[in-house]
Amino acid sequence: MKRRRILLGIGMALVASACASPTTLVMGDAAINPEPGAPLVTMTVRAADDNSALVGAEVTVAGVGMVTDPSGRFEVEWRDEPLQVAVSVPGFVTRTRTIREYPEATAGAVAMKLDPVVLVGTVLGPDGTGLPGTTVALNGSEARTDETGTFRLTRALAGEVTASRPAWEPASATWDGEAAGVEVQMQPRTIRALRVSGDKAADPETWSELLALVAQSSVNALVIDTKDENGWVSHVSRVPEVEEIGALNVGHLYDVEQVLADMDALGLYKITRITTFQDNFMARAFPELAVRDEINGGLWMNNKGLRWLDPTDRDSWEYPLALAVEACELGFDEIQFDYIRFPSDGNIQAVDTDGDYAEPNRVATVKAFLEEAYSRLNPLGCAVAADIFAITLTSDWDEGIGQRPEPLSETVDVLSPMVYT
Repeated sequence: MKRRRILLGIGMALVASACASPTTLVMGDAAINPEPGAPLVTMTVRAADDNSALVGAEVTVAGVGMVTDPSGRFEVEWRDEPLQVAVSVPGFVTRTRTIREYPEATAGAVAMKLDPVVLVGTVLGPDGTGLPGTTVALNGSEARTDETGTFRLTRALAGEVTASRPAWEPASATWDGEAAGVEVQMQPRTIRALRVSGDKAADPETWSELLALVAQSSVNALVIDTKDENGWVSHVSRVPEVEEIGALNVGHLYDVEQVLADMDALGLYKITRITTFQDNFMARAFPELAVRDEINGGLWMNNKGLRWLDPTDRDSWEYPLALAVEACELGFDEIQFDYIRFPSDGNIQAVDTDGDYAEPNRVATVKAFLEEAYSRLNPLGCAVAADIFAITLTSDWDEGIGQRPEPLSETVDVLSPMVYT
């Protein structure tokens, strides 16, 4: 009813007006034509690297500041004069654009793309050599260095650039946000370690005495067996082959989680030793993976009656690598591969392997195993170490075991020469 009365009143007013003036008004016509508002220019700010909308970008137009909305947009009126627009976002290169004509073709829509700030830096060792495979972080963003030690961080903000690499001391450098690049210098860890056999770690009294000794000395690391030279595994493992082949050293098992916690409490660097190819249990359980005796047709054994896995058979790699990955996930800092070589100390003339037994292939095989170990362990944060015969440092050949320090040093974090007297 109220609406009807309002309309009626309007109608009577129009009639009265018509009687008082010769002007005629037709219903639906506007009495006064309103002045149209200025057209709007809608601008969208996006990242040039992935085209994502940049929310909260700071915009300045003709001295007036504003920010982009959740879709990366802002609007300004077009007053028939050029618009100078400056846009800045942390981690992106500030951009200024002048719009000289109203963009009719896009109905006032304009896109601006901002290039990300890219920080290119290098991580160097003490001799100035670039360090590959180093994790670099800056304000929550991460990158890894390439073969030359170079890294790239996009959308970079000024702050502390940190570098971490297994077997090296952490390092950092401050970047002011303006310099063309940054260098981070790293130093290798200096390790003073004692080796602990699995049965010693499993004996509470011996273990406590050892920790007390370490606490009063300059020792900063311990090397504890996961798998020894006979093939015994010294702690409970999720790797199924351990129980399948009867390698669990029942009665001499250490509590790996407690041992790691004790080492952490003393701030020790945690290394575990895994014998690789000398493995009596695995060779007997899976003879197809073992080194054969070309003379008697059985499995080859060294002078101590121990059998070997065939390094040229890649299937034989999986068991030691699985133990290594597990140890790394448990919390060890470094995996030390021992017996990472071809057989010795027996009738070498009778050795029969699936692959070529000549020296070039022996060296290539050992290197390939360590490369595979590195690819699995380094991303988990573990250093990869290899025990080698010290004589190979001065020898002009691989001593028949596939160990040459030059090619192996390109693959691992640590080489540990063993001196025998």
